[in-house]
Amino acid sequence: MSDRRGKLKFVVVFALVFMLGVSLGKGLDNVLASSDSIYSDLELFTNALNIIRDNYVENVDTRDMIYGAIDGMVSSLDAHSAFFRPGDYKEFMEDTKGSFGGLGIEIAVVDGVLTIISPLEDTPAWEAGLKAGDKILFIEDESTEGMTAFDAVKVLRGPKGTQVTITIQSEGATTTRDVTITRDIIEIQSVKYEIYEDNTVYIRITSFQERTAIDLRDTLDTITDETDGNITGIILDLRNDPGGLLSKSVDVSDMFLSEGVIVSIRGKDPNSNAIFSAHHEGTIPNLPMVVLVNGGSASASEIVAGALKDNDRAILIGTTTFGKGSVQTIIPMKDGSGLKITTALYYTPSGASIHEIGIEPDIEVTFPDPAEVSENGDDAGDETASEDETVDEEPLDVQLEKAKEVIANWQSYEYLLR
Repeated sequence: MSDRRGKLKFVVVFALVFMLGVSLGKGLDNVLASSDSIYSDLELFTNALNIIRDNYVENVDTRDMIYGAIDGMVSSLDAHSAFFRPGDYKEFMEDTKGSFGGLGIEIAVVDGVLTIISPLEDTPAWEAGLKAGDKILFIEDESTEGMTAFDAVKVLRGPKGTQVTITIQSEGATTTRDVTITRDIIEIQSVKYEIYEDNTVYIRITSFQERTAIDLRDTLDTITDETDGNITGIILDLRNDPGGLLSKSVDVSDMFLSEGVIVSIRGKDPNSNAIFSAHHEGTIPNLPMVVLVNGGSASASEIVAGALKDNDRAILIGTTTFGKGSVQTIIPMKDGSGLKITTALYYTPSGASIHEIGIEPDIEVTFPDPAEVSENGDDAGDETASEDETVDEEPLDVQLEKAKEVIANWQSYEYLLR
């Protein structure tokens, strides 16, 4: 009797293992082979850990070595994945909630070099003239080679009023320059607006935070009241917007679209795949619309730009966007540490992945090279200025001026909407 029960248990276990293999789309041999490979690799890791612990000249902390191994494993994946030790993870989660002392830049490791994705508007970094694409080679004379973005952030942040010196190499430059910046409390006003004389409305989104969609809705209500609903067109400025929360980019896009796909997400886990579509309710009137973008427009701002472009809702003006088309998921670990790993890519409504490619504008407008402006003269008006006059004006925003022209002559440019 006991022999029969033993055979029955064996059959049940075998059947369960086989069914598991089939349900995962693999044969039993592949499941067992995969398990053998993982166990073999783990055995290699454990052996190395034990050899170091027993033979290294100094005593080592096993937990620190394991953390270091995980950190190396995750950092080898891509520029946006990271491992946070318990203290770092707590700090990271707190930073997503409010203000902090720092410079106001979004950074990532691009091609092995610490690079500025975008300076946040009205922050010390912005005032210091830092640009998207600038490479940070040194922080306080310490090389950033091999430094993770999170490690760099920890060094760059500090109490309000303190200073930090960074060595910058701008895109296309062969020389470097030192920039000393005074830290400040970074509190982002994510939505700003201005109404021009012809009732064209300029709306600037600096980043996609928790309140961005709410603030944008309030801004649109305020604009409607101030213009009595008589709006000529909308210029949405997403330049140097490093992104932020995916959900808020969907909410913002939905305000300007009454139907159609906004963005789709696809990853290894089918359960994480999703398609976000627009709803008719809450959509503002279908007015002429231009979106300003540049190389500092990344992530969530690219989702909005791609959704409005592919749905023929707006004309894009500026330069090609940054090209961050990946989605990161933050996963807490039981010891208080955390993983931030890329779990999916997002696709614009046309089905295109813009990861490491970016979105090309419908009308490319670049800023003139400062050297050319200096050689040719700023404009004819300067020639007639008296010697006593001091010319201290902001340089002309040629991208914004082009946007105004397109809104004013909408019928001449409407063909760009496919």
